[in-house]
Amino acid sequence: MTLLERLGALITAMKTETKTLRVMISGANNGNVSGLTTTATDLVAAINEVKATADNAGGAGAEINDLAAGGGTTYSSNKITADIAAAKTAVKNEILNGAAAEVDTLMEIATLLASNDDTDAALAAVVANKANASDVYTQAQLGNPDTDLVALWNAA
Repeated sequence: MTLLERLGALITAMKTETKTLRVMISGANNGNVSGLTTTATDLVAAINEVKATADNAGGAGAEINDLAAGGGTTYSSNKITADIAAAKTAVKNEILNGAAAEVDTLMEIATLLASNDDTDAALAAVVANKANASDVYTQAQLGNPDTDLVALWNAA
């Protein structure tokens, strides 16, 4: 299957899903909102009607509980900030995997690579060995890169 054929299939699937969503939202392919049980004449107005109802409902909102997650509770902003910071540190540590301090940023690595021709050659060799014939596509497999994707979308 060529790239063009795959893109056409993707666009058809996306357009079908869009039509399905229209039916789910309004009950009709054309976005007709007459099926809404509201006085609103469009989806935005209906959502605003729901918002106004929610605003008038009162209530204090979800309870803050930093000890346990739950459907009716939320973490405080301090807890959320701390959890994000801990997750960032964990990801950084996983990526660096114990790298020495002098090569633990992209700038330090770039400087080291720029100053060492042997490293450049070694990295180029590794990259060259990673590419294989299955990663190369023919013009027929790629299709026409100038294809009008909007026309395909509208035709789906």
